[in-house]
Order: sequence, then structure tokens, then C-alpha cells
Amino acid sequence: MRKITIEYQPFRGLKYTRFFTGNFPSEWSETNPKQLIAIACLMKNSISDVQFLSIMTSLSERMIGRLDEYQRFQLIELFDSFHSDKPYNEFIIEKLNCKGSGFGSDSGLVLIHPKPKLAGVTFGQFIFMDTYFGNYQESSDVNDLNKFIAATYIPSGRRFIEHFIEANHGCIGKTDLLAREAIVINYHLIRDWLCSVYPMVFQKQSDNKQSRDDENVAKEKPIPKRDPNSWIKVFDGLVGDDIINEDNYANLPVHNVLRHLTNRIKSNPKK
Repeated sequence: MRKITIEYQPFRGLKYTRFFTGNFPSEWSETNPKQLIAIACLMKNSISDVQFLSIMTSLSERMIGRLDEYQRFQLIELFDSFHSDKPYNEFIIEKLNCKGSGFGSDSGLVLIHPKPKLAGVTFGQFIFMDTYFGNYQESSDVNDLNKFIAATYIPSGRRFIEHFIEANHGCIGKTDLLAREAIVINYHLIRDWLCSVYPMVFQKQSDNKQSRDDENVAKEKPIPKRDPNSWIKVFDGLVGDDIINEDNYANLPVHNVLRHLTNRIKSNPKK
């Protein structure tokens, strides 16, 4: 966490100065749910710089408003220095209340995020999470967004079942849209983390580049068209003819399956 100290003169012509202190997160682990939602608002251009910096620093909007443009720019740079291209493996918004006024309320249906590093997430749950996430990236359809969150946030103490998606995506759609967009930003970070842990299974778009040619001009490889059924095909390949135990494969921890896929790729990269 970075400490912010602001010095200003409350009265022109007097040498008297005052100091205000605040904190600015230096990494994702120091970012709270309110700040993550503010980041989503900033990306959607639905928040002013003053409002954004006030939330990120815990200083009042009035105090931030006293800063000149260059000082605000310096604070924005603090955000740029930690948020870009740095993966993170935890969900920042811990609880989603479908009926209450916001996150963390005890009323209504409370859905809980997965544990850090997707501990406890089954391969079946991950298939739905990642598929609906990919669908939303392509379609921008809010229905895909709601189903992605319904596959990700589930009732506390329950094991994931596909029924949760149909049962909960409607009430999830009544929560704040920007809060849902914040969860999408968070999953981007988690997926980048998966790319670093399982580089043979996942590939970041930024990795999909060719070397520079003789004119020193960067050329990108054509991005393969996404197959929305790719994870289902992987699942079918794992199950094979052992259909009677299909549910057992779906309930395997996702990391067990990803390690297995990595080993299969290593042993037979052409296939």
C-alpha cells in the first residue's frame, strides 16, 4: 500500500499549509471491492477522475478537487503501475447478494466466490465458468454475463451443480451492472494467472505474435476463431467410453485436470 501525502495552502497569501494523507493500493491484493468496482466504472467512463481517485485513496472528493491536473495525473499513474499485465488468483468481491442493496448484506440469496487459486472448483464448474466468460467477451450479451457469474458464485457450503446457473442468473441480473463488470475484470486476472501456471493449456492473446520482419514492423498471427464447445470436447476426450463415470470426471478438481492435460501435451505435443 502506498501512502499519499498532499500538502496545500487553504488560504491564498498565507504561508500556512495543511497536510492530508491517504493510501493507494500498490497491487491487486490490496484492492477492496469498492475500489474494484470503481476501476470497472473508470473503464466504462461512468466515473469522473475526482470520484475515482477519492475511492482509490479514501480522500474526500473535495480534497481531490483541490489538486491540479498534473497532481491528479500522478495519482492515476499509481494505478497504471500496478494494474496492467499483472495476474491475480483471487476474487476480490467475496459475496454477491441477489436481493439486497449490495455486496455483503445478510439479506436475500447470498452467493460466495471461489476460494483463492480456484481451490475447490471442479472441472465441471470451470467448464461453465470459462465458457460463459468467453461467450460474454464475444457477444457482450448481459445474459451470458449473468450466467458466467451464476456459474462462478454459488451458495455457501454447496457443491456446484448445473442447476445453479438457471436458478440464479435471473436474480444476479438485478444486481449492479458495474459490479458484475468488476467480476469480469477480476476473472481476466485469474485467467492470466492460469496462463502463467498452465502455459501449454492456456495462451494469452499477447503471446500470439510473430517476430518482427526485415522492416522491423510487428505482425500479429491471425487469432484463431474461438470454439465455444472447446471445453466440452476436452471433457468428452477425458471421459471417452467411460460414460457411466461421467459425473466423476466432472467432479474432479480443475487443477487435477489441467495438470493432466499439460502432461498429455508434453508427452504428445503434435496430437
